[in-house]
Amino acid sequence: MRIAHLSPLLLVVAAASNAAADPHNELTIGSFDRALHSSSANAVTSDSLGGGALAYARKIDLGLVPGLQTWATANLAWGSADGTMFTTMTTQLETLGFSFGGRARYPIYSDHLVAGARIDLGPSRTALTLREGARELYDKGWGLATTAALSLDLLAYAGSSFRFGLRTELGYTLTSAVELAPTEAKDGSTIQLPMSQATLGHLDVGGKFFSLTVVSQF
Repeated sequence: MRIAHLSPLLLVVAAASNAAADPHNELTIGSFDRALHSSSANAVTSDSLGGGALAYARKIDLGLVPGLQTWATANLAWGSADGTMFTTMTTQLETLGFSFGGRARYPIYSDHLVAGARIDLGPSRTALTLREGARELYDKGWGLATTAALSLDLLAYAGSSFRFGLRTELGYTLTSAVELAPTEAKDGSTIQLPMSQATLGHLDVGGKFFSLTVVSQF
């Protein structure tokens, strides 16, 4: 009699355990390389913008298409590039961005090969340092950045409660141009560049990018 009363409870517990076994959290960490195509960025550096990225995602079942996974995402990315101006002045470009958005994933081959796409939006900081001899000038500004990308996940391990592998992404980051006027910290005076205005104008660091990240789901 007691076993008969416990049976429905055991079935509920078993069902809850199976539901909880499916990974609903994701952590990724990796690197990216972004090509800088704007004339303002090319005036500062001829290098691409390289950096790192850290992201967390939470699975949210919207039930849009059978088999389609939808995730809410939060991202942190940082990058830098070095260059020269007027042959004697070195430049250091740095970026830092926070963004929130969504990702869709669809299994191509079991759970080991998964295609995906994401889009996110958030604030982005652009900083520029100019050095010539003992002089150092610096300025920074905030703008908005929007990223859209296609991805392919190759999971080496895809268990019921834990998954691990690599993700490649190809996408584009669109940034608002930030107005910069580097100045010396000691007196706040604006740098005077040869044959130029006092400010550098608006700097746009958007462009195409490729990224490779390590993915863990749990």
